[in-house]
Amino acid sequence: MIEYMRGSGRDFSALKKLWVECFNDTSAGYKTFFKNNRKNLRIYVARDDTQIVSALYHITCTVAGEQAHYLFGASTTAKQRNKGIMQKLVKYSLNDALLLGDKFSLLYPANDSLYGYYSRFGYERKCHRKQTKITRDSLMHIAEYGGFCLSMTVNSMAKLRINGIDNLSVCFDSEYIKYSVAATKHYGGYVVCSGSGYALIEEDKFGECVVSELFAEKDDVFSLLGKVLEASKAKRFVFNYPLNMKVFNEEKVVEDGMINFLSGLKINDVYIGLRNQ
Repeated sequence: MIEYMRGSGRDFSALKKLWVECFNDTSAGYKTFFKNNRKNLRIYVARDDTQIVSALYHITCTVAGEQAHYLFGASTTAKQRNKGIMQKLVKYSLNDALLLGDKFSLLYPANDSLYGYYSRFGYERKCHRKQTKITRDSLMHIAEYGGFCLSMTVNSMAKLRINGIDNLSVCFDSEYIKYSVAATKHYGGYVVCSGSGYALIEEDKFGECVVSELFAEKDDVFSLLGKVLEASKAKRFVFNYPLNMKVFNEEKVVEDGMINFLSGLKINDVYIGLRNQ
C-alpha cells in the first residue's frame, strides 16, 4: 500500500538514491541541491511500506508579495512508474501547500511533453521571460569592454535580484540563489559578474553559450555583456532575462514555466528565472 506524507532530512539517504537513479546524476549533485536548499525545503514522499518510491520538493518563495513555492525534483523509481503515484503525490503536496498558506505553485516541466501532464493539476502557461539569440559578431558591437569587474557575493546577488525584478517575478531568497550558482558550477558552467550584474552561463560542444539568467542594473548591462564575451569563445549566444529588462533591440518573449493559482488569485506574465530543473 502506498502512503503519501511529508518527508524530512532523516530520509536523506533514500532521497539521494532516488535522485541519482531518476536524474542520472551523482551523489554530489544531490548533496549540492539538498545542502543549499534545506532551510527553505518542503519534502513530499510516497512510501511503499518503508521504502520511498517517489518524491518531490517545494522550495519556498514569494510572488507579488504572496507566499508561494517552486515545485522541483519530481521523481519516481522505475519499478513504480505509470501507476499514478506521482499524480497522487503532486495533489497531496498542493493540498498541503494550500493549507500552509501558499497562493501559487510554480514549476518548469522537464520537457515539452510534460506541459500537458501538469495542466491536469491546474498549472497554466502564464509565465514568461525575455530571450535573445545573437551572434558573437553582433554582440561585440553593443558590449562595453573594460568595465568595473566585481566578484559578487550570493547575498549581493540576491539583494540585486529582489530589488530589481518587478512585482510579478518570483522572489527566491539567497539560499536558492546560492544553489543556482553552485549547480551552475557543479554541472560545468560558470558565473560572470560586472558591477551590479551577473550572468549564469553554460556552454555546449556546438559553440553555443546559453546564459540561463542575465541580471544587472541598467548602467551595468553592457559592461556585463563585455565580460561574457571575454569569458566565452562561443560563436552564438542565448540570453534569458526578466521581462522588465531592456537589453537588445530584437527581443522575444518566450514561455518561462507554469503557474498554479492555488487560491484563485490570478496574475499574468510571471517570471521565474534561475532554471535549475
